[in-house]
Amino acid sequence: MIKILLVVLGVLLVAGGVGAFLVHTGRLPIAATTPPDLVDRIAMTAKFEAVRRGGNGLQVTLPTDAASLAEGREHYVENCLPCHGAPGVKRAEFAQGMNPTPPDIDGALQTYTDAQLFWVIKNGIRATGMPAFGVNHKDDEIAAIAAFVRHTPKLSPDERKALAAAVPPEDHHHESGAPPAEAEPHHH
Repeated sequence: MIKILLVVLGVLLVAGGVGAFLVHTGRLPIAATTPPDLVDRIAMTAKFEAVRRGGNGLQVTLPTDAASLAEGREHYVENCLPCHGAPGVKRAEFAQGMNPTPPDIDGALQTYTDAQLFWVIKNGIRATGMPAFGVNHKDDEIAAIAAFVRHTPKLSPDERKALAAAVPPEDHHHESGAPPAEAEPHHH
């Protein structure tokens, strides 16, 4: 039995040493273009468990009235849509380079409980690009955002049109491929 414990301890020490070597020598791949690996799988499991734990015990009732859903949509368009997209609305171009890829609003996010969804929006998720909106939004605003997220699989055609119309156009590519001309300097 002691022999087995010594072997396990030795394996853990070697693994820890290799991990420390990778971290402290800059060999741990951190580029967003790095394909998913064991570190990503461990981080995703940790994230799901932390979200589950964060939502435990929270008593959240999401509003269902039209005014709250409209408020949630406004906040969502301004703060969330560029990364998560929406039914009929693509993510912003920059979000294509995010790793991990932000979950679709009408996909994986719908598997969260209302409390978990509220907790994620309020607290964010470190090292994913998901900010904590609790630092600049009140709980009722966060609940409205969560309510809109929860509502998106049931968007009516008119709601989809309104959502698409609320998206500002991306204006960074130009026909000639050249950057836009800069304004002439003012001479006094």
